[in-house]
Amino acid sequence: MSYQFVHIECYSAAPRKVKEAPEQVNTAEQVFGEAMRVPRYSGHVAEPKAPIKLDGTTTLKKLEVLWTEKVQKIRETVKSAKGTSYQRRLRRDAATLYTEIHSHPLSVEAFRRDEKCYRPQILSWAERVLTHFERRMPKGIEWAAVLHLDETHVHLHILAINVEDPKLDANKLHAGKRAAAEVRASCETPSAICSLPRPIPKPLPPRPRKRALGKRPETIARNKVHNATRLEAWRSASRKAHAENAQTLAEWKEENRTHLKAARKLRGEVPEMVAYRAAMRQFQDDYHRAVGEHCGLLRDGPRKARLSTKQHAARKAIAAQMQGAFAELDRRALDFAQKQAALRDVIAALSDGRAEISGGDIVMEDMPASLKALGDTAEDWMIRAVLDLLVRAGEAGVGALQPARDEEFDGPGMQ
Repeated sequence: MSYQFVHIECYSAAPRKVKEAPEQVNTAEQVFGEAMRVPRYSGHVAEPKAPIKLDGTTTLKKLEVLWTEKVQKIRETVKSAKGTSYQRRLRRDAATLYTEIHSHPLSVEAFRRDEKCYRPQILSWAERVLTHFERRMPKGIEWAAVLHLDETHVHLHILAINVEDPKLDANKLHAGKRAAAEVRASCETPSAICSLPRPIPKPLPPRPRKRALGKRPETIARNKVHNATRLEAWRSASRKAHAENAQTLAEWKEENRTHLKAARKLRGEVPEMVAYRAAMRQFQDDYHRAVGEHCGLLRDGPRKARLSTKQHAARKAIAAQMQGAFAELDRRALDFAQKQAALRDVIAALSDGRAEISGGDIVMEDMPASLKALGDTAEDWMIRAVLDLLVRAGEAGVGALQPARDEEFDGPGMQ
């Protein structure tokens, strides 16, 4: 096992370039297509396979149809420079799709090689991921989750739409962006730094009007030369103006770059970015407590903590031990819950007359097997103590179950 991996992102209908790959662009349509393994969006997968639906309020296909319909119907009111207002469609670059990618360190090859062994582990991990997701999200969203087993590692996609928001604002579902927006709204003055005034370009000379050529041959020749001379002079003046404007703009860019650098240094960290990073760190910490540590996953990788290979291996071994401990606790909790349910059935049977107290034991026709085979664990001792209490109360009569009066506990020295 290794460290956890979870990535959250928001997408819009407009194409957006990817930082690490300038030739690649991402859109909401592309994200839907990749999750559903549409051929035109699955070129990065050698042998695409149909995704496995995990959970959600709907399917991926229906979610895409809903997203398309919602985006097309949205109209926003905008005020023009003249003061009048009009309605327009939602901006194409507005974030309207929220996504999460959760990757498990187990390789697909290893999973295929021993699926019977790893299947419970992957299902437990996926269940914890989805439970944590539902706990973080507001009510009323539409979402779908699918599992992919056709790339290098086992991973799942979660796609969600903030249908309760009038603009489907996906940024409100993003932990970091939501925190940054809250800080931005609370700031009295904007933290953005204004650039220096952009220089006004020098106007280009007007294009000269053509002189009529005339009818006589010598007049035509003379006017052609005149027109060509004036046109060449205009082109030369235009090139000179363009060069001067370009030089002025280049000088302004350099001066503005220096100004922004100095202003940013003087300003310090942007409050929105501080809030964004803090929220994302908190998100990863919460994710590790809810998912990672239960599945034997580390919070950080070796590069983050600057660990050697041996140190990282030791951490992974400890994480694996913790995974086993958490699995044992989960098993014991489930076993105890089952025995509690069986105990409730016995109490109900005693109340209904389907069971009775005889010879210091509870006699019941269909006594739950889990109560017949109580062991020596702390949970079993608790269940056994409750059963003994029921037997004593049944033998002593109904009055024994009544709460004791205060005076029965009073004694010498107690006031």
